Amino acid sequence: MAFDIDRFVDLSKAVETSDLDWDYIKRVGITADEARILRYMADVESHTIIYLRDILSGHTASDPEITQFMACWVYEETHHGRALDRFLSACGYPPEQNRYSKVLADMGWQEHIEAFLTVNVPKLTPHFAATHMSWGAVDEMMAASAYTQLAYYTSNEELSKLLLRMAKDERRHQSFYYQQAEKRLQHPLAQAICATALRVFWNPVGMGVGEDTTLGFIAALLYDDERGREDLARMDRLMAKLPGLGWFGRVSLEVGKAIELFRAKEPERAQQIYAHKQSTMSSRAGRADNPDFALTPN
Repeated sequence: MAFDIDRFVDLSKAVETSDLDWDYIKRVGITADEARILRYMADVESHTIIYLRDILSGHTASDPEITQFMACWVYEETHHGRALDRFLSACGYPPEQNRYSKVLADMGWQEHIEAFLTVNVPKLTPHFAATHMSWGAVDEMMAASAYTQLAYYTSNEELSKLLLRMAKDERRHQSFYYQQAEKRLQHPLAQAICATALRVFWNPVGMGVGEDTTLGFIAALLYDDERGREDLARMDRLMAKLPGLGWFGRVSLEVGKAIELFRAKEPERAQQIYAHKQSTMSSRAGRADNPDFALTPN
């Protein structure tokens, strides 16, 4: 089924937070681990406008379907960041002053190289758009997955509600990127550029945000179990269905590497996280009956 851009634009809106029980949120709160993950997520969401700059730097700026989508996409993502900031503040973890600028200033050399390439290479050929769309698809898959995984494990029911709402937004975004990628990867040059970019440069969304062990910590907390590994494999299978990407297995590979690096750097913390997950699995098992927690189809 083709993505209905008119319907997407008509229905686009900020994630709903007015009906959340803010008294409950303050009373129940969140764990320090959850706060760390949510800060990372809020920072990633708040900086999605940088990706908008990259996509509109090339031939895609003249595509009315893409520009309409991106205008709504960045609005929704920005409000995801604002909602997470509000939630964190209610639980006693407000963002520091000038947080947006600080995160940008802390970006590493790899992010700067990627920014240079994604701004300038797309000007050379319209076939680079397939790379932007494929990259966006896998990033949205990972965002939706991370929200769903955390919603499954948290004890704060209002946090779970908010995360599942944002996950649904991310899946809508994923649908657009994925269908655009499928359409644009029919050309051999588009496939070659996309394969090279994903093999050489792609890393899990938000790489470079937070401390150097943040991504490994999040990977261990959300994906270092059977449910998590299956979700990683599911994303790989879906990306591998795109033309020219039958080899794709980058999600499981890179997240797995992040987990292994975290275990090496913080072995005691990694063991604590694993033990905690094992002890809470029985109490969380009933949540699998909720269709909102189900992994999306292969």
